[in-house]
Amino acid sequence: MSPSHASITKDPHTTPPSSLATHPLTPPPTDEKPLAQAPRVIALFKEIQAGRHLKREPWTEFQLSAGEYDEIERQLRRDEDLLGYVKDKIRYDYSTESDRLVVRMPTAVHELFVARIEDAIFSQLKSIREGLGTAASFAQKLFPARSTEVHFPVHDNVAGRDSKHEPDASFWHEDAQYPGVVIEVAYSQKKKRLGRLAEDYLLDSDANIRVVVGLDIEYGKKGSRRAALSTWRTHLVHTADGDELQVVQEATDEIFRDEQGIATDYPGLQLNLSDFAHNGLVRESMGNLDRELIVPTQQLCEFLNAAEVKVRQKGSLGRDPLPAGVKKRKRSETPPEEIASADEARYVEEEERAAKRIAEGDSDYEDD
Repeated sequence: MSPSHASITKDPHTTPPSSLATHPLTPPPTDEKPLAQAPRVIALFKEIQAGRHLKREPWTEFQLSAGEYDEIERQLRRDEDLLGYVKDKIRYDYSTESDRLVVRMPTAVHELFVARIEDAIFSQLKSIREGLGTAASFAQKLFPARSTEVHFPVHDNVAGRDSKHEPDASFWHEDAQYPGVVIEVAYSQKKKRLGRLAEDYLLDSDANIRVVVGLDIEYGKKGSRRAALSTWRTHLVHTADGDELQVVQEATDEIFRDEQGIATDYPGLQLNLSDFAHNGLVRESMGNLDRELIVPTQQLCEFLNAAEVKVRQKGSLGRDPLPAGVKKRKRSETPPEEIASADEARYVEEEERAAKRIAEGDSDYEDD
């Protein structure tokens, strides 16, 4: 989990009223009134907090309209418990340029798979650290940072707000503002988002992020176990209008596990030590960083298979039972965490009043 969320009133639990769960969480028709998405985002946050978001879609996407992000911030500031939970527990991306907010709810397979890939890469970095010379010194400053937030300042941004992403995995040089390597996992119905995410990372970082790795797990088709890998990098292209930084997809949906779950002959995930930091730091190293880090296809399949097996075995794995006659006692809550019925009524009233004022275009409310 990322350490902080500096973007939504930045820098976990109460049970929301049941009426909030009735808000639809999918994007509204285009003819809906402005600010229709803000209450949906807040409702989703509250459902996740209360453990009622059972569908657990890995990505829930909201296309916000002007002012909605500010409205989300205002509503969170009015609910300190929810604000604390969002900062501590909920992962989301926000693009200032497109006004798009994506709430991430990674599955257990997703998280276990990423953890194993991260460990495999870091093990190779640690092996390089143990050597001598420039490569070892460079590797000693690299570390995995999982979902640590990545903020991109947007130039000419009237709102004065950064875009923000929380990758599934990332590797940073301790002297760099941005990670060098970013890894993202998506299920097939969302794989088109990987290309858009890669462009955000690479272009918004001004190519300081060197490579984005996308892993697509196909669970859309019944029975299919296909999994593929893609990579994106930037190239500087000379055009008639001058130099242009472009994103190039170097590996495109390279299948490493087929529909039957069998490893293919694809080489696997291939990185270079120089990928892990921006060019300035690579040049400063004054040495040869041409060291490959590879996670072979067979290993990628083993990691994914192990994650799937672990999830399927949930509840049937070994554990120590509590000895007979031993009782358990938790400390009583002071004050109790449940919201009194009067508080629930207050939440409902506040939500309805806020929705009414927004619908009526209350300018004073807009500028709170």
